[in-house]
Amino acid sequence: MKYTLGTDPEFFLREINSSKMVSAIEIINGTKTNPKELKSGGGLHHDNVAMEFSTKPHTEVDKLIAHIRAIFKDVRKEIPKGLEMVNIPSANFDDDQLESDEAKAFGCSPDYNAWTVSMNEPPIAEDLSLRSCGGHIHVGFVEESGNDFLLDPYGKMDTVKIMDLFHGVTSVLLDNSPEAIRRRVLYGKAGCHRPTDYGVEYRVLSNFWFKSPMLVMMVDSLTKDVLEIVKSNKHNDIIDVVGGDVIQTTINEGIIKDAQKILDVHLLPLMSKDSKFYFYDCMEKISTFDFNKEWEMEA
Repeated sequence: MKYTLGTDPEFFLREINSSKMVSAIEIINGTKTNPKELKSGGGLHHDNVAMEFSTKPHTEVDKLIAHIRAIFKDVRKEIPKGLEMVNIPSANFDDDQLESDEAKAFGCSPDYNAWTVSMNEPPIAEDLSLRSCGGHIHVGFVEESGNDFLLDPYGKMDTVKIMDLFHGVTSVLLDNSPEAIRRRVLYGKAGCHRPTDYGVEYRVLSNFWFKSPMLVMMVDSLTKDVLEIVKSNKHNDIIDVVGGDVIQTTINEGIIKDAQKILDVHLLPLMSKDSKFYFYDCMEKISTFDFNKEWEMEA
């Protein structure tokens, strides 16, 4: 099945010598409504204190990975000497980095919950110095590929629910650092998405899957599995067996033992051979992935 895959990950800037987190607002040109166009074809802007880039959609994961690698190299040229781009799901910023109205603003354009079929409430932060980074997945329709359901409102939500099972539950096992746990307080709840004219934007994951191209390949393979399930109209039966409430609670509370149980009992029999290979390879290596080396970015 053909589909398009794109993304718009967020990253933080940090002083190399002091490890102080630095706001991207005065450093990265471009805004959400008017991003800076990069030579690689990506778009770059600041989003609150983070920096964010967007990719073009691709139907082949190898081309998407090459595109992301080229964007990373372009982005590095925009970062002043003494600062580095870091791939962490959340971080605390000092008050001097949060003085502008833009830095103080929480929430963004509305997104929705596929499980409740309702708009998500803007997050309420108890720790006003905490900021987070997402790694959203944009899945798009391709003509004559059997994924017309991506253009239907209910088909989009069916896709998001099964992505919670495949992407959301596995992320609990792969992305369980203290920074990931703190992010889930604000963002990344189960079912979070935005419908788009080309398909759907899945907004549950952090930027963890940009630690390595191998994780991007895993996300792509899991997406293919998801679309095949929805195409075959097996999604409702699967949700009934696993339990929609169980999936949501496992993701929202980051319950590792429940995620492992879902994986062992329900998910592995549904995963393709490629997805199993990428998942286990990433589970084994994720603690050793070197962000800069994996993407061939010069130090």
